[in-house]
This record gives sequence, C-alpha cells and structure tokens, in this order.
Amino acid sequence: MNTPNPHANGTSGKRRDPLLLNKIAGGILSAGLVFWIATHAAGIISGKDAPKKPVIATAAVATAPAGGGVPSIDGLIVKADVSKGASFVAQQCAACHSVNSGGANGVGPNLYGVMNDKMFAKAGYDFSSAAKAKASGVWTYQKMNEWLDDPQKDVPGTRMGYTGIKNDQVRADTIAYLRTLSSNPIPLPKPGAGGATVTAAAAPAGLSSGAPSIKPLLASAVVAKGESFFQQQCSACHSINSGGANGVGPNLYGVVGSPMFAKAGYSFSGAVKKAAHGKWTPHKLNEWLYNPMKDIPGTHMAYPGIKNNQVRADVVAYLNAQSASPAPLK
Repeated sequence: MNTPNPHANGTSGKRRDPLLLNKIAGGILSAGLVFWIATHAAGIISGKDAPKKPVIATAAVATAPAGGGVPSIDGLIVKADVSKGASFVAQQCAACHSVNSGGANGVGPNLYGVMNDKMFAKAGYDFSSAAKAKASGVWTYQKMNEWLDDPQKDVPGTRMGYTGIKNDQVRADTIAYLRTLSSNPIPLPKPGAGGATVTAAAAPAGLSSGAPSIKPLLASAVVAKGESFFQQQCSACHSINSGGANGVGPNLYGVVGSPMFAKAGYSFSGAVKKAAHGKWTPHKLNEWLYNPMKDIPGTHMAYPGIKNNQVRADVVAYLNAQSASPAPLK
C-alpha cells in the first residue's frame, strides 16, 4: 500500500491560503486609513485643520446681546397690576419668604422693605458667599429685574434654586408689588425699554383721570359688595378701622370728608401733596380710584385702578360708611 509523501508538493502538510496576500495588504491599508483619520480628526478638533465649510449645515444660533443684561421693564412697572403681583408672590414665593413688616426670615429672607435696601444683606439671614460677592449698592428696579429673571444666571452659585420669572409683565407686576412692601415706597421708575412710554407730566391742579361719573350709581351702590372688594384688593395696604395704623398706605377710616392726602403719621409723596385741594368727596374718590397713576403722575400708589363703574361706586359707598358721620351720597 502506497503512503502519500507530504513533502512531495511542498506544502509541509498544510494547504496555503490563496487569499493570504490580499488579507495582509488589506490590513496595511486599514491601518493607514485609521492613522490618517486619527491625525486629521485631531487637527479639526484642535482647530488647526478646521474645514473651510461645515460638512453638515446647521441652523444659526442667536448670540446673547452685548453685556448679557436683561432689558429694562420700567415702563411695564409703571402700569403694573400690584394685585396680580401680590397674588403671584403668595403662590410662588410665600413658601420661602415672609413679606410682612418685622416678619421672620425663612428659607429665604423676609422681603418687607427690600426695594432700595442693601442687596443680599437682610439682618439675621445668612446669604451665600456667591450672593454676597454680587452685592453692590441697593436693590434698584433693574437689579431686581435681572435677579428675578434668572437668579442662577444672575448670581452663579446662589442657593436660590428658582428658575426665575420669564414673563416680563408678570415680573413687572411682582416688582411693583415688592415696591409696596414699605412704609415709604420708593418713587416709580422712569419708563424704559420693555414697556410703553409714559409721559411724566406735571401734577395737575386737582384730579383729572377722566373717570366716568358714578353719581347715578351711588344711590344703588351695595356697601357689602364694596367691603368685599376692599378686603380682596385693598386691605393688604390699608387698614380701615377707627384708630387703625397706617401701613403701606394710610388708614382710611373717615376718609370721605377729610383733607386730601393728609392722614396724620403717613408720609405722602410730593406729587400727591401738590394735587391736594380741599377734602375727599365721592366725586374726587371716583377720579382717584379710577386710575391713580394717571390721576396723579408720580404717586407712590402703583395700583391700576377700578375700571368697573358699579364696583367703584360700591367701594366709594363702603368707604363713606366707614365714618362716625357718613356723608350723604349725591
């Protein structure tokens, strides 16, 4: 029996792979390609060999304005709705901040008197080092505007984990309300970018808000409805009991028939003192309550007014009733 000689064909017992040379060449090419990609990618990432045109077209991204500041909302503050600001603070801020005079600090500092007060310096409250480093001067309208827009952007490192108030009008309403948390509110800001222009006219002689007459409505006014409105809209700033203390606004007991803007112990603005002529009559209260800021430009009372004629008549009737000698409503 013949046995095959394994050395006769030069294979040493193994058959040669016919694709061996192709595989070797392919490996060399692959290694070279990987090396080329690595070196060029490094150049692109580092900026050394950045391509002249992007491979994939991307949408242009708007850049932040120079300085990165928040636009002024002074014009919006002038015509802001304080009651809406108060409602917002009660819903969004009351869990961390008290707002009453002498109120205790909580998670955040008490906010009474915050406007025009030193920044991040409320007595008894321990502010973060980031906030202290940011503190410069007092809380102005613009500084408060920037802070409330985005606290964490305004003061990186602050402990205040609140995302901010992005709606300009809501922020203006809130700041207008914070302004009222004082026994002597700072003057309203001059209108700036972000709000309607308001002309600062000289205080008129007397009242001239353009309020429609409520004389025919006074006879049918409902005192109880006026009282309900007052409790909802006015009691945060005004007391109305006999001998009651002044607050953000003056005590209003006996206001009808008393001298205009002259409540003992209350500091009225220069603007309203110039407009004070005679005593408060139902007609003058009607003009004032319709639009205080139009009636007397420069007033500290940042309240948009009562536009509904019957509601205004009900409120005047209620104010008139809060007196030892109510006046006849004519």
